Amino acid sequence: MTRLRWWLCAGLLLGAGVAGALALRGTDSPAPGATATVATPMWSARRLPGPIVDPLTVARERDAAAALQQQLDVEAVRYDSACFVVQRGATVLASRNAATPLLPASTQKLLVATAALTTLGPDFRFETRAVASGPGTSAERLWVVGAGDPVLRTTEFVDAGVSTPLDALADAIVAGGITRVGTVMADDGRYDEERYVPTWKPGYREDLDVGPVGALVVDQGVTMAAGRPALVDDPARQVGDELAALLRARGVTVGDVGRGDAPSGAVEVGSVTSQPLRTIVAYTLAVSDNLAAEMLTKEMGTRLRNEGSTAAGVDAVRDALGRLGVRIDGAPTVDGSGLDRGDRLTCADLVAVLGLAARADLRVLHDVLPGDPRSGGDGTLRAKGGYLDDVTGLAGVVDRASPLTFAFLANGGVPAPARNALAQMRRVADVLGAYQPPPRVSDEVVPEPVGPRERQ
Repeated sequence: MTRLRWWLCAGLLLGAGVAGALALRGTDSPAPGATATVATPMWSARRLPGPIVDPLTVARERDAAAALQQQLDVEAVRYDSACFVVQRGATVLASRNAATPLLPASTQKLLVATAALTTLGPDFRFETRAVASGPGTSAERLWVVGAGDPVLRTTEFVDAGVSTPLDALADAIVAGGITRVGTVMADDGRYDEERYVPTWKPGYREDLDVGPVGALVVDQGVTMAAGRPALVDDPARQVGDELAALLRARGVTVGDVGRGDAPSGAVEVGSVTSQPLRTIVAYTLAVSDNLAAEMLTKEMGTRLRNEGSTAAGVDAVRDALGRLGVRIDGAPTVDGSGLDRGDRLTCADLVAVLGLAARADLRVLHDVLPGDPRSGGDGTLRAKGGYLDDVTGLAGVVDRASPLTFAFLANGGVPAPARNALAQMRRVADVLGAYQPPPRVSDEVVPEPVGPRERQ
């Protein structure tokens, strides 16, 4: 519609609009001797009533959403099966196969992250403790008790600001006065002894995609063998060996290393605490740490189901999300990391979980998402990507005045190698980053009024 036609409409509506125009003069009373004038002229198109302007604005929004739908459809049809959902608040802007369960790959980590942060709390810290058989400087047995800390590290593998240094535990033990240890005992009884989900591909271990899962793990269960990294069979024993070496380097006499549960009456002789959970979860999502996701899953099982197993943890994650109002009942999940080929999620599930981040009391869920300012135009795209063989996906939020939540999953027809899956993530990110909600018609025709003016 041309600007001339706008003014003609305004003229025809003059009789109906005069009273409303006078009412919009502003609420401040003019100073004595001053005359108040209206910032927006009486003949402005801004004074057009809602029944004229609102349908035009709605039509623009509908056209913009249709264009977004078309762009994402182009991406989806590349694959055998695909789904996507894009929402602004409760409004669905674009959608395809929203309720179709698909392999989610690492986007599934969003569920574990949400459940852990809301159950344990963002400021929760893991505490790895050392306890002895009795008081004194000599301990016949000293147990290092695993608490499920997924970022326990030796100096060689420390990530500054994220990792929990095992050296600090050795320092605490020495500071506690221990000078002799008969046997260092590794206690990982908090979780079960299943190190790998039975249905995982053997290649995950061979390629170091995930280490052995347990309540007591250091350096992701990785050791150097003949100059090459390799996974250990017994992660708890590895912790015992590393701690014994650290104590010896500090002048403590240490005998053997073994495994076993600490007695209930043992005396604490040292401990080390992790960074806050919010830091650990943000790191887990940023680097897509499979082992951390699996350890957090077992921790959820311990907390909510009194069983430190993957199966209990998966159920506990669903329980935690259900309490937040998000029910995920129509698709099976086998693990926490999204590695298993039996995992299924829908795009609607993912968007529902991401929608929780809009709540003021759950802002931490938004803040732990990896951010990419380059993909958000004038905002920031914060999202979790994922890929497996023949699978790619991306789910997250686009921060703007009107934020978007979105999910995109594709199965089948994803060409190898992995860079092709990553390229798909970038294409989806570019589409979402370029989307801009259209301005209201009235805001485009006439600038926002500046408020009442006074003149003497």
